[in-house]
This record gives sequence, structure tokens and C-alpha cells, in this order.
Amino acid sequence: MKVGWIGLGGIGKEMALRVLGAGHELTAYDRGVGKADVAASGGTMVTDYLAVAGACEVLCLCLFNDAQVREVMQDGGALSAMQPCSVLAVHTTGSPRLARELGDRAPEGVKVLDACFSGGPEDTARGDLTLMVGGEEAALKQARGVLATYASRINHVGPLGAGQALKLLNNLLFATNVKQAEEILAMAAQQGLDQALAAQVICQSSGGSMAMGLMKNGIVPEMMESVRHYMVKDVKALADAARDTGIDISSFGPTIAHYSRG
Repeated sequence: MKVGWIGLGGIGKEMALRVLGAGHELTAYDRGVGKADVAASGGTMVTDYLAVAGACEVLCLCLFNDAQVREVMQDGGALSAMQPCSVLAVHTTGSPRLARELGDRAPEGVKVLDACFSGGPEDTARGDLTLMVGGEEAALKQARGVLATYASRINHVGPLGAGQALKLLNNLLFATNVKQAEEILAMAAQQGLDQALAAQVICQSSGGSMAMGLMKNGIVPEMMESVRHYMVKDVKALADAARDTGIDISSFGPTIAHYSRG
């Protein structure tokens, strides 16, 4: 299958390499930390968004936020260059409203999926991401062969925008768990306990979580700093989406306040 790719950061690079490794043709926008690796693995690199979009059956976006998606997909941009019967898969975590807007603006015959993922670079390299996909089942069926190169769990969760909504809710819960895990380990230290050992034992017990698992190396401040950039972005996106949809997230007030400080 002919695949277009825009967004070659740490995870986007690993996704693109999986696509190439499965034998698909890949044309990528020549920007990002992974561009040299993708080119060395057989990817065709171009410096024009329209050229990427116009030559593919599936176009994948793996950008950081809504602003970057809007820049690439603006009127006269990559979306308008897509060919009939092609599929746009948006992997960027962002606004359900933007996902629906892209669907409304797509040229006739072009289908849009919001295909949010959970997992990091190592999961991607193993082809073990989880996808939460919103959009038409027929569009997902068409793109599944590409998505399955880096995702072992592909969940169709509803219409366009549903993937974004579920991913944002997932990330709000994760952000809360991370914050609370940090607080629990601070309490453990106050009691004279070794934080790394406390985290290991909790992960063997009923209080275990993925967030606590990230604390098991004992480097709590460094871990918190490594995820904060993403948590700030995603919690803000969820707060904005909640206002749009009327979702009551007031019970997560401390989490939202914590990450809203930037």
C-alpha cells in the first residue's frame, strides 16, 4: 500500500519504520528527528506536504498538537491534495472537534479517522501500540493493514471524534495516577522507606498501576519531568473538549490545576 507520513518524532519515526518493514511504500515529509533513519530504511523523503498527501492511499499524521495539525491540513494544504478513496489517519492527541472538522472539510471520497494511540517508542518498535479509532468502519478496514504494522490492539470506539475523546479521558486518568503516585512515594520517603522499593512492592499489590510502574527505578523527579510536557498539553485539550461537550470533569480538579500551571 502507498502510505504518506507527516511527523517523524520519536514515536512517529518508529511507526514509519514498522510500515516500511512490512513492505509498504512510504513517502514522508522531510522533517523530524527520525528522518535520516526513515530515509535509510527506504522511505522517500519530500519537502512538500501536498506531494506527500497526493501520492498515498493512507496518510498518517503523528504531530504534537492541534496547532500543528491545522497548519498542515489548512485550506489549500495536505487535506485538499488527498485523492478520492484515500484515508487520513490522525494519530495526534487533540480535539474531538478538530477531528470532526477535518471530516467535514475532506474532499469528496476522502475518509478521516482519529486514530489515537497509547504506548511509547519501545511499544511502537515492537508493533504493540493500542489504538482508539473514531470514524467509519469501512475507512478503518481500508487502513487496518497499515495501522496493524505498529498496533496490536485496534479498537473502533465510535464515530469521528470518539477516538480523541477516549484518549483524552485515558490521559486524564493517567495524569491523575502519575500525580498521586508521586505523592504516595513522597509519603513513603517521609516514613523512612526507600522510594524505589516502595514502588516495586506497590506494583506487586492492589495499589499497582502503570504510573507507579514508571517510578520503580526510583528517579521520581526525572520521570515526572519527562511526562509533564505531554500531560500539560493533553489535560488542557481535555479541559477545552469538556467545555465543548458539557462533560463534568470537576472531580479531577486537583489534577487539572496541577498541570495547568505549565
